[in-house]
Amino acid sequence: MAIQTSQWWQRLGERLFGDVIQARVQEAVAAEDIGYRQASGSAETRDDPLWDHQRLLREVYEAYVTNPLAYTVIDVQANFVLGGGVRIACASATVQEAVDAFWQHPDNAMDTRIYSLYTELALYGEQFVRVFTDPLTGEVRLRQLDPLLIDQIETAPEDIEQALRYRVRGVGQDPGYWIAAAEMEHFTINRVSNALRGRSDLAPLLPWLKRYRDWLVDRARINRLKGSFIYDVTVRGATRNDLLAKMAAYAQPPAPGTVVFHNEAETWQPVQPSIGADDVAADGRALKLMIAAGAGLPEHYLAEGGHVNRATAAEMGLPTLRRFQRRQELFGRYLRRLVARAIQARQDAGALPTDVDTSFRVVFQEVQPDIAHVAGPHAESFARSLQLARTEGWLEADDAARLFRRFLADED
Repeated sequence: MAIQTSQWWQRLGERLFGDVIQARVQEAVAAEDIGYRQASGSAETRDDPLWDHQRLLREVYEAYVTNPLAYTVIDVQANFVLGGGVRIACASATVQEAVDAFWQHPDNAMDTRIYSLYTELALYGEQFVRVFTDPLTGEVRLRQLDPLLIDQIETAPEDIEQALRYRVRGVGQDPGYWIAAAEMEHFTINRVSNALRGRSDLAPLLPWLKRYRDWLVDRARINRLKGSFIYDVTVRGATRNDLLAKMAAYAQPPAPGTVVFHNEAETWQPVQPSIGADDVAADGRALKLMIAAGAGLPEHYLAEGGHVNRATAAEMGLPTLRRFQRRQELFGRYLRRLVARAIQARQDAGALPTDVDTSFRVVFQEVQPDIAHVAGPHAESFARSLQLARTEGWLEADDAARLFRRFLADED
């Protein structure tokens, strides 16, 4: 009886004050969640829902390892941005020695790791680099974390760009764990201002990569069918039993090159499928142009050089090179953060003086167009103009040479 009375009062309270109780519960939950923001799917960010973001990470990886065009889009970037590698130039010889030790440490192997860092940054749109520091020696070791493992990012209450910690999702019964921002570097590309996660360079290309793949598969099937045929054998005056006997005799079709003998009562006619597969090269090129446009690459970078001459290729490549230069600058900032951590860790451990000059530069091989392609067509006409000025006595030889060298330097 007491239980029934308790349930009756509970139902009465929910009916009379249900909205008030619900509002108080929501306020309490909001108070507990202050300072926490979901890595994705939050109304406060423009990130994809977590499940969509994880699906995208899986799809871009699958495209990268199975689709040659997707692989090329990422690989071309890494080749241009990193070129012949990266070196760190420090103002102080003492700091240079410490940075070289960090850079060349077998656990870091930065000469090769930079290619992995940039490739996966372009592929996934972000990189999580775990930083392990030995407080006694100041040694810093780096480890890359799969972005698929990070399912939540906690930021400051009023500053979405200030990360506080990162949650690594668990597997099975493992609940996962948090990593403080002091132990992590998060690098992103293609991230809008009100988002926590980056987006892959392949994200806008995925639908068109799939369409181009399907188009190629269809063309391969059609071309295979165009070469297929069957024999239509007509036997005049044959009864049903005669036809069954012929079918048994010709159960195995003649192999190519076989000579078939028959009398005038039989007629053999090869039949090919009439599928009307006209030339659709323009359709394939249109699909590939969509991929090239989305990747910011000229079409001749994607094995489509039949429609481009040398002069056009040089002009088309300039916007792409400017894009690679911006990426180089962005990636240089990310590398500076890692090197600055290594220097600070050495100073905190007493392995480097605190008053030493810690300035340094990240030096890339410069991304620039081939001067022969860009300046070549203009250099010849400019040289003729200088020759005319020399002939008319308007310029001395030294002045003409100086102007021509300046012209080449400006073009470079």
